[in-house]
Amino acid sequence: MKVRLVRPSWYNSEPTLETLEGVNLLDGVWREATNLFIIQGEVRKGLGKSEPLGIQPFLNDVITQRFLDAGWMGDEGRFTKERTWLRITFRHQMSLGSDFYDAIRLPKAEDIEQCVILAAEDDFLRVITPRDWRSLCSFSKLSAQLAQMDGSFSPPLIIGELKPISALSQKAHGQIYGSRLH
Repeated sequence: MKVRLVRPSWYNSEPTLETLEGVNLLDGVWREATNLFIIQGEVRKGLGKSEPLGIQPFLNDVITQRFLDAGWMGDEGRFTKERTWLRITFRHQMSLGSDFYDAIRLPKAEDIEQCVILAAEDDFLRVITPRDWRSLCSFSKLSAQLAQMDGSFSPPLIIGELKPISALSQKAHGQIYGSRLH
């Protein structure tokens, strides 16, 4: 996945080395998750069961494993390393407030230097989970909430937009972007 980082007007610090590491850990996650999705679908189909529709659980598993292997602490899309907290969200939009609450609370409560919240763009969410994408946290919803914070809170926060930039095989591309989206 590709990440585009956006800093709010009140925060001028550059991304920490850990933030940059976290962004780099997401490179190739989309390809790996889609491959797992396709394999699971083929196994389930062979057993006469329905194939999975959403890729979200596979993304979560790949992301968690990559971050833990790189020495980050955490799970369920929330990771810390050194003094950086990184949240990768594919959750329901109602949880967005708790992510912002963490970004406000953690700098004082746990001496976090920088908080980062990443969410997928709307078109990407539609591919990740065709049924539920409208109800999930998206980068546009994240940006709108961040704009409302201006003047009220000024946490050391960066937000980011996730995009599916990974070369998929022709077969995988057809399965991921084909009939399952209609």
